[in-house]
Amino acid sequence: MSRHDIQLWSWSLDDEPPGGESLLTDEERDRAQRFVGPLLQRRFVAARARLRALLGHHLGREPRSLVFLLNEFGKPRLADHPGVHFSLSHSQDRALLAVSDGPEIGADLEMMRAVDHLDLARRNFHPDEVRAIERHRDPRRAFFQIWTLKEAVVKAIGLGLSLPLDGFAVSIDGPRPVMAVAPSESPGAWWLHLEPGDYCRAVAVPGGGELGLIQRKV
Repeated sequence: MSRHDIQLWSWSLDDEPPGGESLLTDEERDRAQRFVGPLLQRRFVAARARLRALLGHHLGREPRSLVFLLNEFGKPRLADHPGVHFSLSHSQDRALLAVSDGPEIGADLEMMRAVDHLDLARRNFHPDEVRAIERHRDPRRAFFQIWTLKEAVVKAIGLGLSLPLDGFAVSIDGPRPVMAVAPSESPGAWWLHLEPGDYCRAVAVPGGGELGLIQRKV
């Protein structure tokens, strides 16, 4: 079985890349203007421009020439490079981009913050995950780790909100996260990666296999 390397990029949304807004299409600039307030507008531009810059570098293409298509659930892909998969996530002032030349991929980034974590878990998560959160020494931290992993899985499958979060379960009990109950719409085996912290970062790849992770900061 061949090895696939996952490129994982992270950056600050308060640092606009060289070229900035000029890398965006007219439609993307219109979308930026629809955000409320200059801070959110700048952060959208920083996320979208860096996405184009990094994918353009990866493919040897001009960033502005890249064309994105969406499936019926909103998952994006590159029109001219169907074998290249990517997943973009952002939370507050940070962004995360995973790029794969092989399997489908999902990535998620969540900033730890005050939420009603037990209520959210009980209403949305698999019962096994709820029990794991309730018995954890830091239930809020466990909630964010599980939530980030689940969002990465949902993005990898590409079915959006049509995939119920309580229909599958991840486990953070061991040294590495594992898929305890796989979604019915996916293979049973998964490769999962989790980096806990003030910002939880997760990557999910269906099918498992031999994978490497190359992490880069912009």
